[in-house]
Amino acid sequence: MARGMLSSAEMDVLKKNPYVEDVNRQRILYIYEFKCFFMEQYLAGKRPVDIFRQAGFDVPMLGEKRIERATARWRAMYAANGMEALRGQVKANAKKKAVARTKKKAEDGDREYGLQDVADKLEELLADVKAYENRVRQLEKVTMELTDRMKVLEKRSNELVIEKEVLCKARRTGGEQNDNGCNNTELYQLIREAAEACPEYANVTKLCEALDVSARGYYSYWKR
Repeated sequence: MARGMLSSAEMDVLKKNPYVEDVNRQRILYIYEFKCFFMEQYLAGKRPVDIFRQAGFDVPMLGEKRIERATARWRAMYAANGMEALRGQVKANAKKKAVARTKKKAEDGDREYGLQDVADKLEELLADVKAYENRVRQLEKVTMELTDRMKVLEKRSNELVIEKEVLCKARRTGGEQNDNGCNNTELYQLIREAAEACPEYANVTKLCEALDVSARGYYSYWKR
């Protein structure tokens, strides 16, 4: 039974067969392992169509003529130089593909770009620029947040330094009225001195808490 050119559907079916290297409308290229398998089975006395059917091929789709031609070709190659001769065709096919890819690449390199090509490339570049700008904005936002956080931490660090200094002064001052060793009036004075010396970082509320006095008492005292 003769067959003509393969249809697109038939080509898709053949491409799924693991024994097929490549396929086009006129020709099917089989892998070296299948050719060896075919010859082993053929030499063992099996019919070519049965061997193809055993390998998962749809014999009516291929056509008996196509199978007969493949059989005659592989028999001649095997008779000339054994199984290794069957590999030569695979190498030749691979070389043809490599040459075709090289030729196509060269043609693409020599091809003149038209207005549509330029427009497509420009659109691609603009998309990249937009993505880059979005990323930059995100990084700027994160940088600002980190900067604000650093300012807060720096301010609190300076406040703690002042609180420590005031506590040290309070312990050096005489008196037995509270745990710091001095009375509230003396503590109010230490807080005020710190606030006047460093108004940017002297947190009166925090200083009052550190010296265990009331912030309300502090402000009331200085309003008298």
